[in-house]
Amino acid sequence: MRKTELNPRIFEWLKERLKGRISEKTIRPAISKIARKDVSTLNEAAAKFAQKHGEDLPRRFMKSADREKIVEIRTETRSRQSSRARTERTIIQFAKYETSDRFLKTHLDEINKTYTYGCYTATFILCRKVLENLIVHHILKKKYPTKSQQHRQKYYDPPRGRLLDFSVLLSNLRDSAPDFNSEKTLVERICQLSDGFKEISNDMAHSRYHIARKNELDEKNYQEILDQIAELEKSIA
Repeated sequence: MRKTELNPRIFEWLKERLKGRISEKTIRPAISKIARKDVSTLNEAAAKFAQKHGEDLPRRFMKSADREKIVEIRTETRSRQSSRARTERTIIQFAKYETSDRFLKTHLDEINKTYTYGCYTATFILCRKVLENLIVHHILKKKYPTKSQQHRQKYYDPPRGRLLDFSVLLSNLRDSAPDFNSEKTLVERICQLSDGFKEISNDMAHSRYHIARKNELDEKNYQEILDQIAELEKSIA
């Protein structure tokens, strides 16, 4: 590709903008090196050189063909910067639960990622999903392990061939609290706290208007629920 001449106005602009940071003598060689490496025009290379040093080359200096290329350069640079920022962000441990269940681990990982990146509606729905699975598989099925109708009806809906709705699961767990003997109060507390994910999660899943906010999640004491479920699970293991 023909390199063309470097626009003198671009060189003067770079010299002024980078004064005190980059030696004037190194600007042209650096631009030429970029042009050779990228097989680009000197003006395009100058734009990349400017971006490298935190500057955006004014479009008024560019010919129409170069302007389009400069827009691409800026877009690619900002995309890379955004990607690096997303990659480097530390994941907040909003939800922790010791388990060997790989599905539960995956869901907890998703909760922490969506919370970290501000996807609070998704976090809310995932939190409820995890609670449903913990109540069924880590509490009710362990406490009532047989396949008798009396045991299965606490968590399973035969006519529909699926697990009971979350609200019914909570109701059945609450009614079964006396069966847990000394842990009766703990069961009641779990149900009380979990109620916060019952109606509001339904609303978020089916309403186009309800977008969750961070404080809505924070005030639900989700980790406290998980900790109490873990304590209950140990008592019936």
